[in-house]
Amino acid sequence: MVLHYEGNTVGHSVTLTQIGLMEPSRVSNLLDYEDIIEARHSTSDFMFMSRRWEPVPAYNHPNNFSPTHLKDVTLSSPPVQHMIHQLSSEEESTPEQLTMTVAAMLEEIGLNRNMVVIRWLGLALIKILKRTCSGLLVSDSINRLKARMGTNPVIFAPSHRSYADFILMSYICFHYDLQIPAIAAGMDFHGMWGLGRLLRDCGAFFMRRSFSSDRLYWTVFSEYVNTLVTKNRSSLEFFIEGTRSRSGKTLWPKFGILSMALTPFLSGRIPDITVVPVNISYDRTLEEKLFSYELLGIPKPRETTRGLIKAKNILREQYGKIHVTFGQPLDVREYCGERLERASHSMVPAHMDRLNPRETELCSELAHVIVARQRDLTVLSPFNLVAITLGLGSSLPLSKLLAEVVWLKSLLVSLGALVDLAESEVLVEAEIKRSISIHSSLVALTPCGMVQLIEVQSPDCTMDITKVKGHNLSQQTMDAAIPVLMLQTYINPCLHYFINPAMVILILLQEQQITRDDLLLKYLGLRRLLAHEFTLHGLWQEQEKPPSVHPTEIRTSISPSSAVELNTTSALANYATEA
Repeated sequence: MVLHYEGNTVGHSVTLTQIGLMEPSRVSNLLDYEDIIEARHSTSDFMFMSRRWEPVPAYNHPNNFSPTHLKDVTLSSPPVQHMIHQLSSEEESTPEQLTMTVAAMLEEIGLNRNMVVIRWLGLALIKILKRTCSGLLVSDSINRLKARMGTNPVIFAPSHRSYADFILMSYICFHYDLQIPAIAAGMDFHGMWGLGRLLRDCGAFFMRRSFSSDRLYWTVFSEYVNTLVTKNRSSLEFFIEGTRSRSGKTLWPKFGILSMALTPFLSGRIPDITVVPVNISYDRTLEEKLFSYELLGIPKPRETTRGLIKAKNILREQYGKIHVTFGQPLDVREYCGERLERASHSMVPAHMDRLNPRETELCSELAHVIVARQRDLTVLSPFNLVAITLGLGSSLPLSKLLAEVVWLKSLLVSLGALVDLAESEVLVEAEIKRSISIHSSLVALTPCGMVQLIEVQSPDCTMDITKVKGHNLSQQTMDAAIPVLMLQTYINPCLHYFINPAMVILILLQEQQITRDDLLLKYLGLRRLLAHEFTLHGLWQEQEKPPSVHPTEIRTSISPSSAVELNTTSALANYATEA
């Protein structure tokens, strides 16, 4: 099939560049990672966790406020005091009663720090990681980040794929002598007997799932976040996606806590804020089966301490490697540039100060930049490539799978992905077999050399139909769907590398001839259609840019096992490039 390119200016091509988006920092080499669990196999875990610990503060605030003092500062802040007096005039409550209500809210919300608890939990985590994982690899960019800390508040914004994200980030900070972050956690954990207190002692502060209609709680919580940013030496950490991604795809970002955290900067109370995107990539996630149940409509089990104890069997399995990549720090002041206008905030009382529509839009735009950078920092495992290949058919010979995986790696690397797979064919085969072994509950290598999906035990589908979200599926349907959905969660992290070229190719397959302008118009239409599915931000512009090479016909094989070929021009490739 020959696809013709026609444009108004043959010597120029179109690129799509996000407004204000700086080039993300990519970790280009797996040698840039340190396995921080490897040393624990040869030294004393107890001595490591009980060592003298002098952490580097994220923000060198002149006062080292205690957790109790942080709550007192929040209670006495002008916005909270104004809301107390306003509600006392509107409701049948005295200021004293409302003050007691606020104090109770802060006790529910507020973090604590207990180094004894942190050290013992860290010791337990090391034992678990040594038993279940082959490595916890952290990018060396964390050392560069550590060297520049102290001048202004820092926000860690990790991706969220597992409950393990929370404790891994805290342990990594302890390992590298960084102050343990103040971490936003859902109220679900607060109600877990014993565990809620342990998490609070490790720096967690708790928030209700929905509180936009509760003016008092909203004011108290947002002001507490402001206090953590402006008067706390620790970094602030929250998951900008809001919840764990059940599908493995990046979720549309939530702006609530981010806008609260940026308010002190946007209103001129602090000079700058540094946001650090972090990606946590798992060879295998703890909740892979649970996520497939939820995607089929089975309600998520309520988080309880008893349920956590029952889940101890997962610690008998293997989960491979975990890669934690710290991205290039993003200075909000530099990002906003000339679009920032803070003078207006000095003209209104503190309790009346609000973000204007332009600042709200900046927060929204920044949230999309953060999730895009998180996504670009993904480290793909061998099983991600195995999953793509098996997704085209439930089984195939090992030799064919190896050929497809090697080709997929070369394609993904050319699209900017970092793939944790060796170059040597001998090592590739060993790594693929190891990944199949790690995922033995989902795939198997038969004695005759076939790699295939296996049946995954499904839960009892005869539960009360009122508790199922969506249709009450038959047992047969559940048995067929669960392994496919589990496999898809490992395919999905790869899709954002393919989506832009795929949209262009889809258009070209439908059009034998198309002008540059029509191609761009159809491409942008598809982007809008798929925006929420692939978290594609809408702020884009068309720019003219000379091609790096003269437009010539190139021939690209779609797959080593496919006879399908496309003839197109190098200029068209620029349509598929997302800056």
